[in-house]
Amino acid sequence: MPEPCPVALVDDDPAVLDALALYLERRGLTVTRFASANALVAAGEDAAAFECVVADVRMPGLSGLDLVRHLAERPAAPPVILITGHGDVDMAVAAIKLGAFDFIEKPFDEARLFEAIGVAVAKRRASRQDAEALADLQARFESLSERQHEVLTLATEGLSNKEIAARLGISPRTVEIHRAWVMERMGARNLAELVRMAMRLRPTGP
Repeated sequence: MPEPCPVALVDDDPAVLDALALYLERRGLTVTRFASANALVAAGEDAAAFECVVADVRMPGLSGLDLVRHLAERPAAPPVILITGHGDVDMAVAAIKLGAFDFIEKPFDEARLFEAIGVAVAKRRASRQDAEALADLQARFESLSERQHEVLTLATEGLSNKEIAARLGISPRTVEIHRAWVMERMGARNLAELVRMAMRLRPTGP
């Protein structure tokens, strides 16, 4: 994780909180400590700035499960990794179903936790980049004229310029011009790439 990586660490046991925070900080992470899930929730929108949240399952006030449920309601919620005792596995599994990223049973190896954080952060960043790329693609698609939309749709259905021209009642040369504009504005190097873009914009259902 070469980029700055802010992590929230939540545990009501001060000794555990300090020990884990020091370990993670030595590995290059930026750790903010919270003595309870309630304290993290009180941080409000600032919680979205964390790349990952590591929390104990059993805590006074809001439990780790409650925290997962609460964060899941927020847009761009950070992934949550739960630390659980042997008797809390059922609760941790329930948290996974609610959207928690992972859970680690006590006693655990700190290296295992660090690795889990790395995987969670990498997936979150990849998901964010994918969402940004899709938003950019959508913006480029919306910049096309109505006629260019028609040409794009027919071209990605496999019709030739001549067939598109006949369908739309325009000349093949006009289709060529529109098609060139579509390729340029969409940033597609070839028809195969344009087809993939169209599939992303119009995903098929299950």
